Amino acid sequence: MIDDSLLLQLKGIGMSEYEAKVYVTLSALRVASAREIHEQTKIPRGRIYETLTSLAQKGFIVSSGKSPVRYSPVDVVETFERLKRKSVTSLEELYRRLKDLETETPEPLMQGYKLCTEWTRDNQIRMMLRRAKSEIILLCNDEESLARYGGDISRAAKRVFVYLVLGRKELAERAPIKCYLGGSDIESSLFRHEEGENIGPSMKLLLMADRRESLSVMEENGRLAGIFIYPDIYAGYLSRKIVQEIQPVERVRRDA
Repeated sequence: MIDDSLLLQLKGIGMSEYEAKVYVTLSALRVASAREIHEQTKIPRGRIYETLTSLAQKGFIVSSGKSPVRYSPVDVVETFERLKRKSVTSLEELYRRLKDLETETPEPLMQGYKLCTEWTRDNQIRMMLRRAKSEIILLCNDEESLARYGGDISRAAKRVFVYLVLGRKELAERAPIKCYLGGSDIESSLFRHEEGENIGPSMKLLLMADRRESLSVMEENGRLAGIFIYPDIYAGYLSRKIVQEIQPVERVRRDA
């Protein structure tokens, strides 16, 4: 009886169902005629010769004699050493071709992801604050955001440099850490605009981490949307520009 698992393995190296059955049968019998193979495998007689010819062309079996022609398998060690060499060569060629495609197809300079839900924005902001390795710049013009992420900002400030830049001085009372106000360029470009200027959505929050990634939250027509960019090729320049312009806010202590 033919071992089904052996047939599956032979099919795994490219043999058809009939080829696998004939090859296993010949490996067991060592030598047999087409008729004898037909009787053992029950493969239709019309397909036996076709299958034997295919196996011979692939180098698995050889034929000898006449009336009747008899078939036998090529030495197993020789056959499978040849298959291994062929497989390695084929895989190496496939690898080279795929690597060529990889180098021919330029990677995008930046990947942007739209964050449509509050849950997604909230989790991305918290993850950025946690994974930053050296520096965080957070521009905020929203009191609710300061309250929501105050704890995360405080914890981040214990590990890395955190520059909390506010859109309005009165927000300083809500700031969980030392905070800053931006210069005229930051204020006019990000927080305030000329009256009547058609600028589309207004920025509520801009977070940049390690000068490599950024997340902005904007509001338009009462709806919030976020954009996460990594790697952000402009984050390095923008971070340096902001740090150069900001000034610390002197917070007045209230009497108890």
